[in-house]
Amino acid sequence: WLAGKDTDIPTTGDIAVNENSALKYSVFFSCLRVLAETFASVPIKEYRKTKEGRDETDETGWLDILHSKANDEMSAHSFHEAMMYQLNLGGNVVCEKLLTRGGDPYGLYPQEWSNVKIVRNEYTKQLEYIIGPSTERVTKSRNQIFHVPGPSLNGVTGLSVLEYAVASIRLGLTYERFNQKFYKNSATPSGVFEHPGNLKDTAYERLKKQLAENYQGLTNAGRPILAEDGLKFNPLSIKPVDAELLSSKVFQIGDICRFTRVPPHMVAELSRSTNNNIEHQSLEFVMYTMLPHYKRFEGGINTWLLTKEQRKAGYYFEYNMAGLLRGDAKSMAEAFA
Repeated sequence: WLAGKDTDIPTTGDIAVNENSALKYSVFFSCLRVLAETFASVPIKEYRKTKEGRDETDETGWLDILHSKANDEMSAHSFHEAMMYQLNLGGNVVCEKLLTRGGDPYGLYPQEWSNVKIVRNEYTKQLEYIIGPSTERVTKSRNQIFHVPGPSLNGVTGLSVLEYAVASIRLGLTYERFNQKFYKNSATPSGVFEHPGNLKDTAYERLKKQLAENYQGLTNAGRPILAEDGLKFNPLSIKPVDAELLSSKVFQIGDICRFTRVPPHMVAELSRSTNNNIEHQSLEFVMYTMLPHYKRFEGGINTWLLTKEQRKAGYYFEYNMAGLLRGDAKSMAEAFA
């Protein structure tokens, strides 16, 4: 197999990290959402090279599919969002080309990365795509598929951000699980009960029942404990801050942002942000994060959707990033001047 999995990503801890559990981690979901929504918000245009420069056209049959309606179930915006999620979760975008009997395109339909296996035919040495569950698998040739790999070691199949970030995602989910259990058990630190003698079984069971009903849980936080028969409560003041929980969670935000190349301020982590550096970080996000994605998809579209004859005739597609590449206030004022 070149790409594709039958099972979840292996786990060494008690928290299994797969597509569903990873997206429940707020930072990872937020980063992918930023990438997907930004990617889908930029329009794509079809051009043809001329002696004077280039002209906008709509002659290859793919513009309406990529710009307006990808298939009978998806708008182009939804289609582009889905492609970006699949690229980050599975490392590859695999879509079936929908063609008429005459070979004219009428749609693109994305496949979930977990339902696709990419193999190389041992006789023809060409890539093949096995799509669907084991009982309903169909095999498609390279010419029947629109495939865009993510960052790749071999140039053929992409690397999954989810797979490589699994340790960081699991650690973040562990922090959140700890936080939930901490506040579920008690909103205040636990402590030790001290009794001068020995509690009888009846008194011991009654004490446990009273603690569970009257003092445990978030709604009972801060309620004073009524002690009897010489019983003393000695609290243990261990706070989440003392356990470096908060600082660890902030570190995990930065760690996930490193994997996805999303600036922390875009996922509401503003501890080191100012108005000036946010403006420049936003431009850097467009130039160093989104631009490679757009170029990757432009290359895939021009290579695998257009025919050799169409490319020779000067046809090509390009995403219009003008709206995202607006400069900061000072640069725009200087340009206008």
